[in-house]
Amino acid sequence: MSSISKVKQSIVLTATGQLQKLKPSDGSAISITKAQIMTVFGQATAADAEIKIYNEVGSATAKNLIFHGKFGTAANQTEEFKLPGIGIYADVGAYVVLTNCDFCYVAGTF
Repeated sequence: MSSISKVKQSIVLTATGQLQKLKPSDGSAISITKAQIMTVFGQATAADAEIKIYNEVGSATAKNLIFHGKFGTAANQTEEFKLPGIGIYADVGAYVVLTNCDFCYVAGTF
């Protein structure tokens, strides 16, 4: 019996911006508009790193915050946030704000 998974990894973000995936036809980057986020991974550049994900495109409005993870006591510490159940759903887009964070990526269905 085989198992087929639709879970994918986003393109790694190294700065605040829109979460993206690779377009299957040509490998170019395209913005993720609908996503079921299951895991968020990041690496700190300093203590108190933060990853915030907003359910929107191109900006960060407090009312649209769907994930806020804070971690690290020093640079180069990593954190993996595994979200329970089926994760968090973003139906508009996934705009990510990084603070004291080298990079971030998510795994989920999109």
